[in-house]
Amino acid sequence: MSLPLTTNTSAPVTSAPLTKDLRGRWVWAVGILAIACIAQGTLWAKWWEDPTFFNMSVLFVWPAALFVLAIWWIFFSGWSWRVRMGLVGVIAALVIGFFNLYRLEWDGGMVPRRLILRSKPTAEEIARQYRKQQLASTSAAEKKVIGDDSQRTDPLPLVVTEGDWPGFRGPQRDGIVRNGSLRRDWQSAPPKQIWRHPLGRAWSSFAVVGNHAFTQEQRDEHECVVAYDLDTGSELWAHEDKTILSIVDANGGPGPHASPQFDDGLLYTLGGTGVLNCLEATTGKPVWSTNILKDAGDGKTAAANIEWGISGSPLIVDNLVIVAPGGTMKEGTLGFDQGVAAYDKKSGQRVWAAGKRQASYGSPRVEDLGGIRQLLIPNGDGLSAHSLDGGKELWFFPLANPPKVNSAMPWKLDDGSLLFGTGYGVGSVRLDITGGDGQEWTAKQRWQTNRFRPKFNDFFVLDGHAYGLDDGTLACLDVENGKVKWKSGRYGYGQLLLVDDVILIITEDGDLLLVPATPTKPETIATFKVFDSGFCWNHPVLVRGKLLVRNAVEAVCLDVSDAKKED
Repeated sequence: MSLPLTTNTSAPVTSAPLTKDLRGRWVWAVGILAIACIAQGTLWAKWWEDPTFFNMSVLFVWPAALFVLAIWWIFFSGWSWRVRMGLVGVIAALVIGFFNLYRLEWDGGMVPRRLILRSKPTAEEIARQYRKQQLASTSAAEKKVIGDDSQRTDPLPLVVTEGDWPGFRGPQRDGIVRNGSLRRDWQSAPPKQIWRHPLGRAWSSFAVVGNHAFTQEQRDEHECVVAYDLDTGSELWAHEDKTILSIVDANGGPGPHASPQFDDGLLYTLGGTGVLNCLEATTGKPVWSTNILKDAGDGKTAAANIEWGISGSPLIVDNLVIVAPGGTMKEGTLGFDQGVAAYDKKSGQRVWAAGKRQASYGSPRVEDLGGIRQLLIPNGDGLSAHSLDGGKELWFFPLANPPKVNSAMPWKLDDGSLLFGTGYGVGSVRLDITGGDGQEWTAKQRWQTNRFRPKFNDFFVLDGHAYGLDDGTLACLDVENGKVKWKSGRYGYGQLLLVDDVILIITEDGDLLLVPATPTKPETIATFKVFDSGFCWNHPVLVRGKLLVRNAVEAVCLDVSDAKKED
């Protein structure tokens, strides 16, 4: 029996993924991307000469654009919920998988610079293992001598001699090495490594007196002051404070920032959480200690720390230790006169405290202005001057940027005026300071430029020209009129030394360069690679032909001595 033929009269099933309605919906996605591209291009054009905001503009535009695209895809794209949520799941899995596999290393301009497999040990783990190996390698005989007081002799006291580097940026806090031994032919005689080893995270530089090289490190939960032998790199002693800077930052991270300061056989250090120590320089034995943020509080609540932690190196003036805890309390209130504080350098007793301005990241210095020694403090909103007798604010000049970062110290010019600058698109000013003899002190701007922006990189002045990193680019500025003579080379947020008439640069990427300090655009004399990992914000130190450089990962001592000059 044959079956009757039937005709399927139902409408045929189509599998076209995009109907006219769906194609119309995609116009919105294209429009979102187009608006984001226009916004990005506009911001890049506006901030073309400002690397900080140029790079950070990406963080302004694309997270917002991706968020709007995600809203459109989930709620308005028109695809089935299975397709929409499936794509969201795939993207989430890829992102999670990527960050489980890699960690990012960022530079000072908030740009990812390196992918590192998470399977590789961290810098902290490497430093921890190195310390264990060093401890294990100490022989039983050495341990016996160390623990037997009868076999020990008191170390000779340390005394600053010519060529030593007793604190931040040298004897005069200016980053200048006078009559420095530095060979310049690195092609036939490159820098020779004396020692290299891992160390704990920190942005401190070195202070060097005799054969002692002092720095700070973060070792697990402890901020440490450490003395190394300049000739061998061996640890001589370490002082620990159980504290850690509680910040989570793409590049700064935990760890102390300030450099040690040596004075009269004692070492003064300031940690990221406000711990101010006075230690015997030869042994590390504590003499006194206090916390400047607690001292600046009301007895119950400590003064609030700044965002990236206390960074200014302590300054010794006469019998005083000068620090800048800042005048702010929690939630930004300014109820206490504690912006600048002075402690007795022998006893640790606070002598005076004054000022209500928010702290920033620069170090204090003293200059003679108008015949009066004045304490200069880079604050969050500008530059203030204070008397050494009681800390009274003599004058103030406003120079602020959005994150309130003033890290560079001011520079006194030959006529008694000051050069002061900051980053984040603001630039530098030359200030005429007048007052005294019963007249009120004033700071008046002579000129201003936004083409010389020392973000967190100190500069120096030689023969009427300032040399520094203009938001990462080496620049020469005529201090007479504020005009830039030249710009050359992108070195990131590295640091500089002036050695006689040559600029020694350690770049953010860990390269060493020698460049002539001249108002005509120079050619690089020599280059040398020092670091392959980490990024270098720490100031270099040159002592008697030995160059100390470090970052947050390791320290290196290089022989760069000039035999002819030493002869």
